[in-house]
Amino acid sequence: MLKILFLIGALFSGSLAAANPDKAFLNAREAISKGQSTRFEQAAAQVPANHLLAPYIAWWRLGDAQGDPDPLRAFAKKFPDTPLSNRAHKRLIASLYTQQQWASVLLEARNLSEGNNGSDREIECMVLHARLMQNDYAAVQEAKSRFTMALTPIEPCEAIYTHLHNQKQLSEDEVAARLRLAFAEGKTSLARRLDTWLPEGQRMAATALRESEIGATALVETPSSARGQREAALHALHQKAKKDPAAAANLWTSAGNHYSETERRYGWGQIAVEAARRHDPMANTWFRYMGEGYSDLQHEWHARSLLRSQRWPEVYAVLQAMPPRLQEEPVWRYWKARALQAMNAHASAQQIFAPLSQEFNYYGRLAEEALPQRLQSRPIALPLTDSELRFAEDHTGLKRALLLRKLSLDEEALAEWNWALRGMNDRQLLAAAELARQARWYDRAISTAERTREAHSIDLRYITPYRDLAESFAREQNLDVAWVYGLMRQESRFIEYARSRVGAGGLMQIMPGTARWIGQQIGASQKTVKKVVQPETNIRFGTWYLKKLYNGLDQSTVLATAAYNAGPARARKWQSNSTLEGTIYVETIPFLETRQYVKKVLANAMFYAERLGGPQTSLKDRLGVIPPRSSAPLPEDELTPAID
Repeated sequence: MLKILFLIGALFSGSLAAANPDKAFLNAREAISKGQSTRFEQAAAQVPANHLLAPYIAWWRLGDAQGDPDPLRAFAKKFPDTPLSNRAHKRLIASLYTQQQWASVLLEARNLSEGNNGSDREIECMVLHARLMQNDYAAVQEAKSRFTMALTPIEPCEAIYTHLHNQKQLSEDEVAARLRLAFAEGKTSLARRLDTWLPEGQRMAATALRESEIGATALVETPSSARGQREAALHALHQKAKKDPAAAANLWTSAGNHYSETERRYGWGQIAVEAARRHDPMANTWFRYMGEGYSDLQHEWHARSLLRSQRWPEVYAVLQAMPPRLQEEPVWRYWKARALQAMNAHASAQQIFAPLSQEFNYYGRLAEEALPQRLQSRPIALPLTDSELRFAEDHTGLKRALLLRKLSLDEEALAEWNWALRGMNDRQLLAAAELARQARWYDRAISTAERTREAHSIDLRYITPYRDLAESFAREQNLDVAWVYGLMRQESRFIEYARSRVGAGGLMQIMPGTARWIGQQIGASQKTVKKVVQPETNIRFGTWYLKKLYNGLDQSTVLATAAYNAGPARARKWQSNSTLEGTIYVETIPFLETRQYVKKVLANAMFYAERLGGPQTSLKDRLGVIPPRSSAPLPEDELTPAID
């Protein structure tokens, strides 16, 4: 009897799978992940050959496909419209690399597509290694460049560096440069290994690595002739500067004369950057002690330090000294124009502001407001036609991505979506973005709309899901709904159940501890607090918290936005002892993440204000003037947590 019931159940299950190929596909996926080949073939047989996800069945059938390149090449040729084809080429390259078939690696690399999946450094290094083994001189120079820049340990890349070392193609200076970088990024294991690559007599003492990590003064005061030991001493100086730049400067004033001129400059540069991050006006003096040889980071923090004191001629001089590629970034184009404006070179300033004003970003909006009259509007796309929408609806790659998302296979869905966008023009991208919006795949709608080069859609870049909730809770807290939307877009891209690496969740990314605290403040039940990732509760809690920050931080949109990301105590700490222009406060926020966050939220708010209609507030007015730092902490300062 039990056997009969089992057979009936199996037949019923099989008929369901046959009637539902998507279910059969998921069964096949589960079976292959568990190594159940028979079960896999049974489920795979229920997925039609013309099914959107049939390429995945074929891919799983390949297995490891090691040794024989023909099945991988055949797969890539048969399914070029899926990122699996690129994976096939990469797997083939990895196999050929393991077999040290260098010429074949290079030949196969030509079949790789750039795609939209980001670079694969492992494959890049395999190809570079193959070029080295084929005596490509240019590859040696490229490998050396990577050696002194990239630190993330990737096996094929490390194999290249070991090859260069074994062939004695790395100079002592190049090894020391990577050692310095390893110290700067806190990679002590790498620093220890690199030290062994220095010549004997140039290596660190046994205790130097530990002493450098704690910023030991004695290590700096007793320089050695050994290169590794001196690099450890410079790291110790940097560690001391992170805690107390003034103490580090005093130490370097007395000890620096025992080091080379290049080492002295490096030391002053490290001290100056740490001082600038603390808004210490002495940073400008220490930058002058450095003299030359600035890194990008040092150029940028010297400019920020001078901005803080509004020394415009010096700001301009520092910006002019930046490498051209750095000067071309929107941030430094804007501040160069501001410096020119402050120096009464208005015509030159307008020549920079005018093209910048056409860009869809924070600096584009600021530049637009700095012009005496607005230029032509940014190019906005006309509404999509029915045929353009049908293009997206009928696109195999986009349909495959949407189906994978429906089946909760988010990683595969994202890869398919990005692959499908390759080669699309602006109108096709906007049609794809609209398709994503209709499917409630909001982060892909935004990301896809942002790819356009000439014709842009404000409606798709700045979508307004959950509008009833956003407007209702913004109105309840008397907040600008455009600001709420700008913040929500930056926090989660409207991924309803988004979860950050530190545990923040929901549309407005609220930490569990913060949710409990907010719940206590507003008298919410534990049941409600536990639902904090749900849109209604999340927006309710997030807007309440944003209003509390706003009221507690001088009703400053800038301070409240910074506090939402980094906490109110830090937002206060970054204030000056005197009033400060809001744009300068934002530009000199020490944390890169928070600095970028505030800019994006406020720029978003400007576009949402246009999108939603109603009263318009300029970005300059939103930024406002930041009042002096209060000498006394506000009530509940330490009880108000950072949102994430």
